[in-house]
Amino acid sequence: MLPESQRKGSCKPCRESNAQCDKKKPRCSECISSNKHCGGYDMGNIFINVNSTGPPPIWNRSQHAQKYLVLDLASQPAASHQYPETTASALPAASSAPVTPSYPSIEALTASMNAMAPPSLPPYTGPGGADPNELPAMVTRFLDLYYKRHEAHAQAFTPGNEHAGWRALLPSWIGQSPMLDSAIGALASSFVGMQCQDDTVVNQGRTMYLRTLQMAQQALPESDNSRWHLLATTLVMSSVELFLGNGGGPSQLTHIEGATQLLQSTINSTEFNELHAYILNQGLWEALSTRRNYAFSLDEYRQPVRHIYSAPRTNGIDLFFQWSETILPLPSILNVIDSLASSTTAVTSALSTLERIATLEQYLSPWSERLKATIQGPWTPPVAQVGADSVPFPLQFVSIEACTLYCLYWTSQLLLLEARQIIYPYLPAVISRHPESHTLQPQMTEYASFICRSVQFSTQDASYATTENMFLPLFIAASYYKRQGDEERRRWCMGEFTKIAVQQKIGFAAEMLDFVEQRLIVQEAYTF
Repeated sequence: MLPESQRKGSCKPCRESNAQCDKKKPRCSECISSNKHCGGYDMGNIFINVNSTGPPPIWNRSQHAQKYLVLDLASQPAASHQYPETTASALPAASSAPVTPSYPSIEALTASMNAMAPPSLPPYTGPGGADPNELPAMVTRFLDLYYKRHEAHAQAFTPGNEHAGWRALLPSWIGQSPMLDSAIGALASSFVGMQCQDDTVVNQGRTMYLRTLQMAQQALPESDNSRWHLLATTLVMSSVELFLGNGGGPSQLTHIEGATQLLQSTINSTEFNELHAYILNQGLWEALSTRRNYAFSLDEYRQPVRHIYSAPRTNGIDLFFQWSETILPLPSILNVIDSLASSTTAVTSALSTLERIATLEQYLSPWSERLKATIQGPWTPPVAQVGADSVPFPLQFVSIEACTLYCLYWTSQLLLLEARQIIYPYLPAVISRHPESHTLQPQMTEYASFICRSVQFSTQDASYATTENMFLPLFIAASYYKRQGDEERRRWCMGEFTKIAVQQKIGFAAEMLDFVEQRLIVQEAYTF
């Protein structure tokens, strides 16, 4: 128990229900309603429920004790998780130029977040002025802004180790082909223009985007000699969509699918390099978000995929690419699970899918052991943080790379455990009544909590490069809360996306549900 000096009055559930509080053993609302003892602890504005009948064996402020703290929305100021949600504007067709949507009440949103938004950058005055035709200078300016190299303080992070580490390679791609140069110019111009709030540069980037689309259409029938340039162009073009506010929308998906199909068509006759690994990862992250089948999840691609991930790389952490390779079967597993309700052979499908889950967990186990053995795990501050920008006990890490890897591990664990939870009702009773089925929910709650408590470390006053690492884990957590019916925590997650959009001056379209036709457009901090 906490010492008397640290306990303040009754716990929040008791105060809200006007119930007499047992101060020696404060309890969560669920235990109060069922009149059970609870391992909850009252810390004034924070109520910690460890989901047990007593405290951990050694109760302290170490990372081991703090793992019992779930995301506690009630303890935060109301403004910390109330953000407006907007309905989607019409999204551009795949063949049209990216168009920045018009968002309602953008002034109100921006005003409410001025305190956390970074200061406005000065107009671009580098070599060549704001002329994107000066491609090397524009790419340098892009990387300066993308990694926040213009700021004095540096993050515990090595450029190139982010999810989209291929962007650090852009200077070496210049001059490879006119089509790729045009795509790189569109990417650099769109990002620099948005960050510097220069609509002239953004419009020039859109013009280069359209020109690149025409060049790509002409290159499609050409010989295989142009395929590398075409693959790189599709990868770059998907980022142009992201930087112009269409991330997650159908036009970005067109480029991701196009890259996947191009890689499929040449996978048996191509000498692999690091570009192909980034193409694989891009498609994998999209498939995990939408729970769609991913072509490279199939066993027939296992050997070439192994060669792709074994190719020499300029940047990146081996553990990151090892996780990506290991987790490749997961999108197709999720897709099968989502279709069980309409399947005429649900029991058979559930049994075979459960076996696939067990196999994937077996392959993932050595990776998680290497992660924990080589990179220090997270810890928490000794005192609860109070404020609109933070959860009470945000997780801290030794580096951005460590945060990314642990969040990916928690993401895969959350998806695998939820997959088991969905499958159990379709299994024969002797299996579905297995004791393990009753332990899944607390574990899933913990993993989703870990992801949410990691957001602040990677996104607060951070570069776009490091912030983007949290897109997949945070979106997976939001989707999980939606499927669980936890609307409050889902809105908290989407509120974090809203804050990211304001801080990074980048709008994007994010699907709220994988299995329902519903979209949410996160507002931009600057519109033209």
